[in-house]
Amino acid sequence: MADIEVPVFVVGGGTVGLFLAMELGAHGVPFLLVDAKDTTSTHPKGSTVNSRSMEHLRRLGAAAELRKIGVPPDHPTDIAYVTRFNGFELGRIEMPSTNDKMGNPGPWGPTQLTPEPIHRCNQMYLEPVLRAHAEAPATSDLRFGWKMNSFEQFADHVEAEIEEIATGATRSVRSDYMVACDGGNGMVRRELGFKYGGRSSSGDRFYDGRMLSIYLRAPKVYDILNFPVAWHFLTINSDLRFDCISLDCKGEFVVLAHVDDETPPADIDARALFHKTIGADVDAEIISVQEWWAGLALVLDNYQDRRVFLAGDSVHLFTPSGGFGFNTGMDDAANLAWKLAAAVQGWGGAKLLETYETERQPIGVRNTTESGKLAEQIASLQIPPHIEEESPEGEAERAAFRVDVEKFREEFASLGIQLGARYDGSPIIVSDGTTPPPDDAKAYIPSAVPGGRAPHYWIGEKQSLFDTFGPGFTLLRIGKNAPDGSGLEDAAKTRGIPFTTVDIPEPAMLELYQSPLALIRPDQHVAWRGDSAPDDPGAMLDIVTGH
Repeated sequence: MADIEVPVFVVGGGTVGLFLAMELGAHGVPFLLVDAKDTTSTHPKGSTVNSRSMEHLRRLGAAAELRKIGVPPDHPTDIAYVTRFNGFELGRIEMPSTNDKMGNPGPWGPTQLTPEPIHRCNQMYLEPVLRAHAEAPATSDLRFGWKMNSFEQFADHVEAEIEEIATGATRSVRSDYMVACDGGNGMVRRELGFKYGGRSSSGDRFYDGRMLSIYLRAPKVYDILNFPVAWHFLTINSDLRFDCISLDCKGEFVVLAHVDDETPPADIDARALFHKTIGADVDAEIISVQEWWAGLALVLDNYQDRRVFLAGDSVHLFTPSGGFGFNTGMDDAANLAWKLAAAVQGWGGAKLLETYETERQPIGVRNTTESGKLAEQIASLQIPPHIEEESPEGEAERAAFRVDVEKFREEFASLGIQLGARYDGSPIIVSDGTTPPPDDAKAYIPSAVPGGRAPHYWIGEKQSLFDTFGPGFTLLRIGKNAPDGSGLEDAAKTRGIPFTTVDIPEPAMLELYQSPLALIRPDQHVAWRGDSAPDDPGAMLDIVTGH
């Protein structure tokens, strides 16, 4: 008999592992999570929680809390391209503050397409929020400072050994399922023999080779700015290219710089690099430095092996361009969690868990491909020779560059990537024969064609449609004369499927959804829609739950 028996064992307590733990807790699934680190991340990484991730966090009750940390709500989120901080501004992509985005909800406001606009908040700040929510359920067991030594799959369970690093104490674990969120170099992927495929780094350019990530504190930087404040600064000069992102907008930054492949990190003077690129010798406290490789757009061919699943960096590796990385991982976890809950609680069919890979692997390819394109665009940027000069040549080069800046807007506003993921062709999506909107990385076209995220709608201009969804499946009865849905509700009750019915009589909602009935999955994707209730409600529910 194992020391610990639990339905789901999660390996890795980074952003994706913690979010998966939150999801499992919300679905009432007991779990164990281990992570070799003593605590959550202490070095900044991704700085954008995109709209889809914020929608998931809203569903789990954490979005409002997260809005209080990261970039302050009244601070501009502009992206400024500059020669140096005390030099010339070359161009600016203007972005509204959170207050501007959130201050006008309703059908004609900026939150029409989503109730949760993108939020600029670093993973380092996000993870403690996720951890607190994941630890809240009595059924949760989070163990930081523990690692997994080994695992083995059997026909009906997984066995593993875990070790407390500080003491060397070991425990045996038996779980129904295991999920690896242990990163690109994680043991689980290597033990399974899964390989990455896709775009590797060229190794010799900014955002396409070896990079340094420098976490520093320098509040006096704002005193030397020669232009209005921004959230994200990109320096373009003949000495060095830097990507400098404000963490708290009070003086903490993460700085990304390309370095050659030969010099050890310990021999690189990070403070001198920072002073060189900003153009002034201001006080700068270097908190930590890490190296990493940019330019990657890699995805595994396999996301699962029998009772073992992988998510996040364990299945896809991104370059930060676009901010798609951990957000894609969080969407992986949202897709997987409800299917694990269905399997553990007995209302999911034998084929339900197989659809995790079916649905998410194409999204991994889609998102890494787009991120790779953005990285190539950034890496290929040519620096004009006179761009810092006070001369007619310099002014002409700066004027031309201002025009070019617009081509980088997609990196910071890829709403199609954020909200447009679709599961067309999935065996648990019931097609109605209509054509989905085109897949566009930049633009999101709301559509209730089964397979896509349920289009957002403001009820009475104040209540988000998403806030009416239940934790399981939700049947929307739309319009004043919506058909009866009691047959579906009864069939769900018989099968033990968590089910909620919501009536929305508003005509505009019917115009948006194009059918008076729509069945929404626990991850907010449309599973089925129709003009009338299905002839055999139970058979339809069997399809969408993998029977």
